[in-house]
Amino acid sequence: MSDDTAEGVAADDAPVSDAFAALGDETRVAILEAFVEARREDPENRAMTFSELRDRTGVTDSGRFNYHLGKLRGRFVEETDEGYLLTYAGREVVGAILGGTYDTDVELDPEPLGDTCTRCDAELVARFDSGDLDVGCENDHTILRTTVPPGAATDRSMRELVALATRTTYARIELLVGGICHECTGRVEREIVAAPDDADIDYTFRTSCERCGAFTRSSAGVVVLRDQTFIAFCDDHGIDVADRLPWTLPFLTDGETVQTDEGPPRYRVRVEVDDERLDLILDERGVVVATERTPI
Repeated sequence: MSDDTAEGVAADDAPVSDAFAALGDETRVAILEAFVEARREDPENRAMTFSELRDRTGVTDSGRFNYHLGKLRGRFVEETDEGYLLTYAGREVVGAILGGTYDTDVELDPEPLGDTCTRCDAELVARFDSGDLDVGCENDHTILRTTVPPGAATDRSMRELVALATRTTYARIELLVGGICHECTGRVEREIVAAPDDADIDYTFRTSCERCGAFTRSSAGVVVLRDQTFIAFCDDHGIDVADRLPWTLPFLTDGETVQTDEGPPRYRVRVEVDDERLDLILDERGVVVATERTPI
């Protein structure tokens, strides 16, 4: 790499490194949190004057406070006719701080959930450590693996945390099936591929983000969990998908290929409840392209 190229890379990276450097001070973090404090008191009044901000952060030296506010201005805080406001980046940073994204010492004791593993009938146990939530059994079968901001665990029980993780997982599935990364909103490549020979399913749904490289892999059947036809089918049978954990929903038989004479392959996910069957046909990207309800 030439010196010119190295300098060019450093210059390109400078704005990002400057952003992190701007947050490396307690006073600046306190300024950002002061906006949230004020918003709790009056959600409709988002702007604050210089003096209001300074009073909330407890900095008596006006010059010192102005210096730190200046480090945030433009990227995290903007000045308007009404006063100072958080920018989009500012709101995202504050949300991450309050959500405990940067905490690493939050851990809950493992807790049995009272449900059985869908693969071996052993008892399912939930575990949470520093943002990682796993639901699995003693036979190393992982039923759910996802991330939850550590701050969410500070005032929730394990069962409440699992319910929260389920809802966020459903939201992520909806984004991923639509080709949107749940971490950086980049474009996502998604595909249904044959599962390994030793797997107990036929097909898996895989996604990878072109921007940040985030990767997911799951049973192909999960892509129907946010499909409106599937949700309506469950609702007709008294099942509220939003309030049910994934492994307690109607059994999904995924990976059945519907043969076509021409064009790309299609995959059928079959759901049976009571005396009715729902077939959902997926394309190679995991998008539902056809559905059919029939009596059994």
